[in-house]
Parts: sequence; structure tokens; C-alpha cells
Amino acid sequence: MLDWRTSPSLSALRAFDATARFGGFSAAAQRLNVTHAAVAQQVRGLEQHLNLRLAVRHGRGLQLTAEGQELAEALNTGFGAIAECLDALARVSDKKALRVTTTQFLVDKCILPNLPSFWQAHPGVELSFYPSRMPVDVVKEGFDFGIQYSLPSDPVGGPSVEVRQIAKATMLAVGARSLIEANGSDPHELPWIRHDDFGPKLELMEYMGLEVDRLKWIDIGSPAILLSAVQQGVGLAVYNEIIARDGLNAGELDIVPTPVPATIDYCAVIPKGPRPPIVDDFIDWVASLL
Repeated sequence: MLDWRTSPSLSALRAFDATARFGGFSAAAQRLNVTHAAVAQQVRGLEQHLNLRLAVRHGRGLQLTAEGQELAEALNTGFGAIAECLDALARVSDKKALRVTTTQFLVDKCILPNLPSFWQAHPGVELSFYPSRMPVDVVKEGFDFGIQYSLPSDPVGGPSVEVRQIAKATMLAVGARSLIEANGSDPHELPWIRHDDFGPKLELMEYMGLEVDRLKWIDIGSPAILLSAVQQGVGLAVYNEIIARDGLNAGELDIVPTPVPATIDYCAVIPKGPRPPIVDDFIDWVASLL
């Protein structure tokens, strides 16, 4: 690690780097927008600090010594890396388009109905949503972040991402009030609805203490009609309290007790590294909806 207390000043290193790049004090001075004498003074001061000659006169110009060439190459690498990093950070800070992956229901029930309020505070931000019922590798797939849920027994994360918990939600087994009033509230005696790619929901139901092999299943194919099927009394389904809230408040749905209560964590999964402030702004906004 560089010790700035004993190292040459950054201005002296910068002056020598420009001298080496452009072949002399005058050319370096023009690039740095300072005087010829200022550059020469910085380079000579650097030589005194190191007790080494870095450049010698050669005709009307300068020629680097072996030590000067070695330092010039190191500075070229170091300043080049700094320049690349600053360019990358500038591109990140100016970003106005976000690619986000999360569940379909979170998009449909929470995000899309409230987007005008986000755009009012952040005009001009472009948002692309890629709903998925399965966890997505946000780094591999090039997403700015994802909002995923996990059980306490199966947390999300990994070495290449930052995980930020944004909300907790209770999972509920719910059905139409008419269905429950007519058939009772034993979850193992009532029909259940399932759809394509049902694996994650089945795992959740097992976690909630339901004996899934005993359940009576009704297959509907697409998850897009699941909530409608539940509301019409076709069968039960597991929802988080956020999605079920409106139906419960309206008296359309009732809760069916399960052996084990389940709480899930909604987490923002963000690739590690620089990111535009709008990412955190959007995550904060989503958290306020949950």
C-alpha cells in the first residue's frame, strides 16, 4: 500500500508522467495547462526525493533513464487504471435505465399500480421488468438487481452479490369465503390449485407443514389466472399477506390455518460493485410498498 506520508506528491508524479508521455517539459506543460518552469520544478523535485536521475537532456528534448522508464511504465499503468475506473463510474452515475427481475405478482400487484408516484419523483427513468417465479442469477443475466423472496431456511445470496432485506411478509393459505363456509377449514380436506412451474410454491407449502401428497389438486396451467381461480372458489392457494390483503379486507377471501406459520423475507439482490444511485432509490421505493 502506498504511504502518502513518505511518497512523492501526486502533482510531481503527474508532472513526470506527462513529461514521459509527451517527450519534454514544454509539451507536458501544455497538456497540464501550467508553465514549463512548473513542470521542470516538479520533475527535478521528484528526482531529489528519489535521489535518482529520471530524465536527461538529449538534443533539444529529454530522454528517460532506465529508472525513469521503469517509473513511467508504472505510472502509465496506474493512471490508466484510475482513468478507466473514473470512466466506468461516470457511466454508472449517468445511468437512467434499469433491468429488474422479480416475481410476477410483485410486479402486477405492487409495482405497476404505483409506478406514477416513482416517476413523479424520478422522471425519465426507464424500467424493464423480467418476472420470474424462480430465483435468477442477476450477475450472469446482467440485471441491475432482483427482488426475490426466501425462507429463513433457504436464504438467497452468494459471493458476487449484495443482499439487502427490504421487507418481511407472512405467508397465508387462502380461499374464497364461500368455499370455506361450505366445506370447512381443514386444509387437507379442501381442493388446492397448482400451475406450471409449481416447484418453489410446493416447497413453501411443505415448510408450512402441509402434507402435499394428501392434498387434492386442481391443475390450471397458467399462474396468471391463479388469483381469479381462488376468488371464484375453485380451490386454495398460498399467498403472501400483501397480495391477499385486498381480498381479505373485502371479505372475498378467508385464511385457512396451516400447521406451521411461515414468514418470508423479500430481499434486493444486487451485483457487487459500483451502481447508480437510482438503484437504491428504486429499492427504497419498492420497500415502502411492502
